[in-house]
Amino acid sequence: MLDMDIINAAMVRQRSPEEAAIAAAAKTVNAKKAELNQEDFLTLMITQLKNQDPFKPMDPAQYVGQLAQFSSVSGLADMNKNITALTNSLRGNQVLDGAALIGRTVIAEGNQVYRYVPAEGEAIPTQGAVEVPAGASSVQLVVRDSAGTLVKTQAMETSAGLRGFIWDGSTDAGTTAPSGAYKIEVIAKVGDKNISLNTSVAAQVSSVALDPATGALTLDTDALGEIAMSDVERVL
Repeated sequence: MLDMDIINAAMVRQRSPEEAAIAAAAKTVNAKKAELNQEDFLTLMITQLKNQDPFKPMDPAQYVGQLAQFSSVSGLADMNKNITALTNSLRGNQVLDGAALIGRTVIAEGNQVYRYVPAEGEAIPTQGAVEVPAGASSVQLVVRDSAGTLVKTQAMETSAGLRGFIWDGSTDAGTTAPSGAYKIEVIAKVGDKNISLNTSVAAQVSSVALDPATGALTLDTDALGEIAMSDVERVL
């Protein structure tokens, strides 16, 4: 009667000393982490060379291939370090460049504005621009508060082209609008249709920062709040 344990044991291929050494080194590395860095890669190569059979040395082509892999790993690591350093440098330069805008007035597309009325002195009027289409028979600036209540309606010039507008904070009731958020809209009547036009608003920059999610430069303004540098149409 055959002993199956003996048969199964005989069928298991025994590892050579060099294979056992390489496997042990790889096991040690894998126990520490799942990914190999260049130091781990070099350790495996040296272990493989030390434990190879002198009568059956490693194939030169295979060794050259492993050296090429090692060079690639090392090169990629250095490249990542250089890219990280360059990115940090560019971000620093971006903030320094943006700091030059503090105190300047920029124009950006928007219709949600904030009006601040100081305890003493006069409030800064809301200013902006809009592109009036040809054939407009009437153009009106409409201002509403945060609740949607109509605050001010004023006529604008109807000739086609880029036209500026100013809201001084006055209301249709003859009072002065308090501090708060407002929505401005410019409506042009062309033929029998009323068209809402895209408005651009002037705002003063108070500070700059980098968006942690995208790394893009953002501007904190008095009238438009926080806007992206890429949204700025003009710097005054």
